[in-house]
Amino acid sequence: MHAASEPSGSHPTIETWRAVSRPARPLIREVLVNGPCTRTELARRLGLSNGSLTRLTKPLVQSGLLVERGIVHDPLNGHPMRPLDIVAKDYHFLGVKLTSDRMYGVVTDLRAEVVAEHSEPLGVRTPEAVAAQASDLRDRLARDGFPPVAAGFTLGGHPPADDEAAEPGLFNAPFLDWWRVPLESVLNDAMGIPCVVRNDVLALACGQHWFGVARGLSDFALVTAGAGIGYALCRYNRILETTEEDVVEFGHHILDLGGPMCPTGHRGCVSAYLSTGAILSAAAYGLHRPVSLKEISRRAGEGEPVSGDIARQAGWALGALAASIANLTTVKTVLVAGESVDVIRAGHRHIEQGMSQRRFRAHRSIDTPMLSSTFTDWARGGAVEAIRTFVVQEDAPTGA
Repeated sequence: MHAASEPSGSHPTIETWRAVSRPARPLIREVLVNGPCTRTELARRLGLSNGSLTRLTKPLVQSGLLVERGIVHDPLNGHPMRPLDIVAKDYHFLGVKLTSDRMYGVVTDLRAEVVAEHSEPLGVRTPEAVAAQASDLRDRLARDGFPPVAAGFTLGGHPPADDEAAEPGLFNAPFLDWWRVPLESVLNDAMGIPCVVRNDVLALACGQHWFGVARGLSDFALVTAGAGIGYALCRYNRILETTEEDVVEFGHHILDLGGPMCPTGHRGCVSAYLSTGAILSAAAYGLHRPVSLKEISRRAGEGEPVSGDIARQAGWALGALAASIANLTTVKTVLVAGESVDVIRAGHRHIEQGMSQRRFRAHRSIDTPMLSSTFTDWARGGAVEAIRTFVVQEDAPTGA
């Protein structure tokens, strides 16, 4: 993460960002994601001549979108230079993650540093009621002194597969029983600020790529283990598009034909090992009572046999899955997120075993960083989507 920037004292509107020319957008993205940079270094990174860079940066500095920082000296010739930067605290963005029963909200600055957050139970689950609740959440967080200029909403679901022939902006969210809902339009009407809606897993991957543990990586994968199984793949600095069918197939990828059974009748698929429902069902069966994920991970650490075996299987399955991803895509970093992460973490000693059974050699070359099991990063991904859409104006993956 970058150190927080000092406020500039002036606050150009979000419309000013929208007026940035297309040739200047890569420049904005470079400074935003990678921090203060001299004009010479920017020209080198972007393949621009000094004259072209000057023409692009001059109006951005004049409008206050870029600022000059303190003097530094060129390490090669000692010439004094002023790095260009973005004043991160001049803008705030709302990120919202919706689950089947809760709404998680954060407000971040322009570099996705969380400055306020709140979660609450989801009330009436119609799109209009959820939009009204989100508006109230925005007002609650704005009272802390952080009024957002744009919002990003993330949830499980995708645009309809036949969206080309339908009204733009439609979204399916099966866990909320929403089908072909004009969600962005509903949210824009209720919120009074520009809103964007994205698939939650793809938004999480984009957030981690720009401002999280995958920052600086051109290639990585993300696996999410919770109520469902999610997957995203980044190749050559681009999050690849996915469809709902792609994700379903991934969640039912078979790891062991003799493994546990998932609710749809597959034995040994990813969902049977890593989904929240499968883990809780296995624990309830073995312990003869309902338990929470937190209790399972705690009891596994204490050596309780049933919880320990569930954690062992989860760790093995994650290792086997990560190795399979590496074998098929050549990526060597597989991020792990979701509410089941703590159970997987409790079985971390068995991750390498799963990898070694799927890799002929070099299984230790695969890195599996694990995110928090909370939903803060997911909501933060929504804020990043707002930044990508309304500041950098970068196109989202088709499946997002």
